Amino acid sequence: MSIPFHTFILKIASRCNLNCTYCFVYNLADTRWRNQPPLMSLETISQTVHRIREHCETHCKKRASIVFHGGEPLLGGLRHLQELTAAIDDGLAGAAITRTIGMQSNGLLFTPEIGDFLLSKRASIGISIDGPPQLNDRFRVDHRGGGTTKELEKKLLLLKSAPYREIFDGILCVINIFADPLEVFTYLQSFDPPEIDFLLPYDNYDRRPVGKSDFNATPYADWLITIFDNWFDGRSTTKIRIFDSLIRLIFGAPSLVESIGLDPVDLIVVETNGDIEAVDSLKGTFDGATHLGMNVFEHDFEAACQHLAVQNRQKGADGLCQECRDCPILRFCGGGYLPNRYSAEGGFDNPSIFCNDLEKLIRHIHNKVSRAMELEEVTT
Repeated sequence: MSIPFHTFILKIASRCNLNCTYCFVYNLADTRWRNQPPLMSLETISQTVHRIREHCETHCKKRASIVFHGGEPLLGGLRHLQELTAAIDDGLAGAAITRTIGMQSNGLLFTPEIGDFLLSKRASIGISIDGPPQLNDRFRVDHRGGGTTKELEKKLLLLKSAPYREIFDGILCVINIFADPLEVFTYLQSFDPPEIDFLLPYDNYDRRPVGKSDFNATPYADWLITIFDNWFDGRSTTKIRIFDSLIRLIFGAPSLVESIGLDPVDLIVVETNGDIEAVDSLKGTFDGATHLGMNVFEHDFEAACQHLAVQNRQKGADGLCQECRDCPILRFCGGGYLPNRYSAEGGFDNPSIFCNDLEKLIRHIHNKVSRAMELEEVTT
């Protein structure tokens, strides 16, 4: 039985004002963005919302999460956001469906006017930044190769201030193992984000992550463990999604992220031309990896639910290689993130390239949380 979608990632812009060197959309394997319209049209968003409503009503779903992605979702400016959001609200009018709207942005085009609009629509915005200027400006560069962190810092200070703090969803940071983890963590915390999401690079067996020429090496676990100990021992109030998710899994609750745990994936992507596609991080594996051959003008989301590529991500342990199915910590890592399992020879039928990192991190967190719980029991 297919699992209905809850999260709809809408690629409202297919171009970006940055040229991040590791970007899975523009600088890895996939090239199909070149054939996409730069911005999602009113016609496409209206048809997409029609499909969302149709899907939710078919499955008696009362909530839908709509997330604007790009490229850079602010590239069309305030007017584009207004048009898209109005189409969403018009398309869902009269339906018993509560919608949330969020976006992931590089933040450089954020303005008070956009902030006021997001506040009025109860929408939120997350910002991508990898650390202080000397780190962030090495990889997150503009199209002339220049750094942008100093300008972004102004936007982050605006977002952390009243009244815009209410729409500030948090920070997304790609891990760089050569950066001092505590320096990165301290810097990101200085903007008082409600949440930080540390991401493993979208690399794989054919394009090895930095520091992983030896599969057994665990530099990413070591980097994250340094932050975890500081965060856990210091009782930080900043949520860190990978840590929170693993702790939740220890106590039998579902993960907060699709990259770990065995919960079925219930998200789908719509490109600027209306193409319905698999999760966009797969663009880092091979050209056309996200292609389902469907479009909102010709297909509904029920058809997408039935697609083998979508259903394979909803099989849990049954969709993993035998090595993962035999692993004692499977319910925590869930085999790792799908893009990190890829090789041209074996497809996705591999453990994550970060398998040993994940195991080391999971065991460390499990042991530390268990000891803390034992101490709590003794002292209370």
